[in-house]
Amino acid sequence: MYSVNGVPLDNPSLGWILRAPTKPLSTLSYERASLASGGRDGVVAGLPATTGPVSLRFVVQSARANLETLIAVFGAGGTLALTASSGRQVEFETLSHTPEGFGPADAVVDATFLIRLPGAFWRDITQSTKTSPLAAASVAVSVFGGISAPVADAVIRVQGAATAIQVTDSSGAWVVLPNVAAGQWARFDSASGKAFVTTSDTWSGGTDVSGQVDFGGPRGVFEITPALTPGNPTLRFGQLTVTTASRNGASVDVRGKAAYVL
Repeated sequence: MYSVNGVPLDNPSLGWILRAPTKPLSTLSYERASLASGGRDGVVAGLPATTGPVSLRFVVQSARANLETLIAVFGAGGTLALTASSGRQVEFETLSHTPEGFGPADAVVDATFLIRLPGAFWRDITQSTKTSPLAAASVAVSVFGGISAPVADAVIRVQGAATAIQVTDSSGAWVVLPNVAAGQWARFDSASGKAFVTTSDTWSGGTDVSGQVDFGGPRGVFEITPALTPGNPTLRFGQLTVTTASRNGASVDVRGKAAYVL
């Protein structure tokens, strides 16, 4: 079942019943650029795609006496949560509300709410952090077990000493970080593309070194995408490779919230 801004939609205390016309599963629309070339059939394949915003429909039966409360719960938007998976939620905007009444003086109402997920994907409620020692020139790091959508706002942090640091996702997305000395941390924020160096174990502040950072990938950003286990697609995770030219007691942290299509 689902809750909106912390209030269950299937709610006996308020006489609400989540009705069958509800369509809570995401329909994903991939926006692809089509490049045609003269003398070549079809279009050029392999251009990066983006996922458009997702629209969902919820139909809740309510006594007319509690309809105003239901409308207030949806409001202009907020947080939609799946109660069967309490660690997962998504931000939404309310697009429309349509009531349809039944019985004398519309005593019972089916209220249809059309909502939009601007960010398209569901996210973990809490952040997770994975720490891995950089014990070799190339280290594989698996993060965000179970993901089914890209994470484009993870924070990557390397504790020194290490030089020529590059982090590469299985999709080909990559980021190059500045050299970091012992007692320093280099931190890259994927969402903003900014980087900082600190001399303390912190996830905020520091000296801005964004000019020393480079990143890119198939979609022009650094992101962590789902990698499938060969022969078992139920096992999904983000797969990173961290390479360094030199390292001494160094480690890498990956912090963020996993992303899901449903």
